[in-house]
Amino acid sequence: MKKEYTDDELIRRVWDVEEIKKLVNKRVYYLANEWRQKELDELWVSKAETKKTASFGRNTGYYVGMDEIKKYYVDHHMDERKKQLKEIAAANKNIEDKEENLHIGCLVNHPVSTGLVEVAGDGKTAKGLWYSIAQETTAKPDGNGEALWMPGKLAFDFVKEEDGWKIWHVVDATDLVSEAGEDYSKQEIYHNYETNPVDIEFGEPTIKVLTHNTDFNWWDDYPGMPVPYETWSDDISYGPEGFKKPANYGHNSKEGGNWR
Repeated sequence: MKKEYTDDELIRRVWDVEEIKKLVNKRVYYLANEWRQKELDELWVSKAETKKTASFGRNTGYYVGMDEIKKYYVDHHMDERKKQLKEIAAANKNIEDKEENLHIGCLVNHPVSTGLVEVAGDGKTAKGLWYSIAQETTAKPDGNGEALWMPGKLAFDFVKEEDGWKIWHVVDATDLVSEAGEDYSKQEIYHNYETNPVDIEFGEPTIKVLTHNTDFNWWDDYPGMPVPYETWSDDISYGPEGFKKPANYGHNSKEGGNWR
C-alpha cells in the first residue's frame, strides 16, 4: 500500500532532497579546495554513535569510524602532499618547501551528476547515488604532471541531525583509471592492485574486501541504486554492514586465466 503524505510532509521531503543535493555539491568544492578536515568537521556526522559507525569505502574495502577515516582521508593525504612538495622543491630551486606551496601543481575535481536521492519514509535518514567524471592531477619533480581520469559512482547514506543533513557512509567506486591521452584499450585485462594508483592510495582499510570488480569492465552493480524504504536498517547500508557480493560479480583478478 502506497504511503500517503500530507502537503506539509511532501514539502518537507522535497526540501530534504534539495538540502541533501546541496550537501553533496558542497563536498565537491571542499574536495577541490583541499578542505578535507573541514569536510569531516562540517559535512559529516557529529553524534558519538554515528561517528563510530561512519565509513569511507572504495573498491578494496572500508575505513570505519571517523578516526580511521581521518587517518586515511586527511592525514595520509597530507603526508603524500608534503612528500610531493619536498621532491618538487628539491628539483626546482624556484619552489620553496613551505606550507603555502603544499598543493602546488595539484588539481582534484570530482564533480557529480545524475543524482538519485531516496529519503526514508520516517524522514530520519536518506540514501543517494551520483556519477562522477573525476580527474586528479599531481605535479612531478621533472616539471611534468600525472593527469588521471577516474570516473565512478559515489554512494552516500545520510542522517538528519539537529542542524541538518550529514554524511554517514560514502562509497567511491572507481570504474577505471586512465592517464590523459592514454589508450585505455591497451591496459591490462586484469586489474593490477599493486600498480593501480587508486588502490595504492587507499592503503590498508579497516575492512578489506573487494567491493567493485573492474576486470573486463564487468558491471557488478555496486553500489546499487537506492530504492524507497520506510526506516533505517543495516542491511540497506552503503557501509560494510550492508555489503553483499553481487550475483553478477564475474571473476576476480587472476581467476579467469583461461578466459577467451
